[in-house]
Amino acid sequence: MAKVENDLDIYYAVGNANTQRQESEISVIINKRNSAGWKLISTSTAIVDNKNNFSNLYLFWEKG
Repeated sequence: MAKVENDLDIYYAVGNANTQRQESEISVIINKRNSAGWKLISTSTAIVDNKNNFSNLYLFWEKG
């Protein structure tokens, strides 16, 4: 049976979540993981602080 690994990246965002800089940073994370053989299996977001527009993006990975 193959060994399966799981991992998690957390991307912290402040302010407008649709800025070009944030999109570029997330793209770098995804490209690095993909080139290392990881497969993105799920994403999730959470609003941490409504007043300051602070949120988290969770990227769940699998490798096996």
